[in-house]
Amino acid sequence: MDIIVSDLEGTLTTGSSWKGLRSYFKSNFSAWTYNRFFLKWLPKFPLVQLGILDRREVMSRWMQDEIGLLRNASPARFNEMAAWIVRYVMWPKRRESLLAELDQHRQAGVQIAIVSSAYQPIVEAFAQRMDAVPIGSPLIFNEDKLVGVALPINSYEHKRAYIQAAFDGHNIIAAYGDTASDIPMMEMSDHPVAVYPDSALRRVAEARNWRIIDHTP
Repeated sequence: MDIIVSDLEGTLTTGSSWKGLRSYFKSNFSAWTYNRFFLKWLPKFPLVQLGILDRREVMSRWMQDEIGLLRNASPARFNEMAAWIVRYVMWPKRRESLLAELDQHRQAGVQIAIVSSAYQPIVEAFAQRMDAVPIGSPLIFNEDKLVGVALPINSYEHKRAYIQAAFDGHNIIAAYGDTASDIPMMEMSDHPVAVYPDSALRRVAEARNWRIIDHTP
């Protein structure tokens, strides 16, 4: 079977899962609790931009702390939140032309997979709308209570490992991504596609003559 893999945020949609989670949490739990969490993290963001803090490590730590806000949530409650985030934040900002392109491949018999660092239930909720296989960062539940997110987070070279675990022996004919963190996944494919790429990915894509999508049809 031929497989096409794609990143989610920034690639298939300009909507952000963490912003959606923020909105849901503040509306349904406690705005004060979320604001306190966010203010603790706010000083780290410019340090990441300056390269003083490692982006991968900060992202992993952020997701672990973010899950702490929802500790003890049931799978059903998290799935409810994930569906809300996709419905109101991510799906309305989908890149329709790219989804149409992927749907053409799907109708031709190619399996589409969404490979993202976002939490698995969020990836599942988005994937259901385009008949794709969801491969996100798995959550850990104990007796139906959320206790954490599985490490390592599904990003950078770990995307490659997750893909190999899901599709070992199958041909990855194309891979779509928007940032340098997607390069290991894109290198697995016959046809890497950079979608509105960040500067680091653009340099690599141009040097290697990868396809670049950076305009609205």
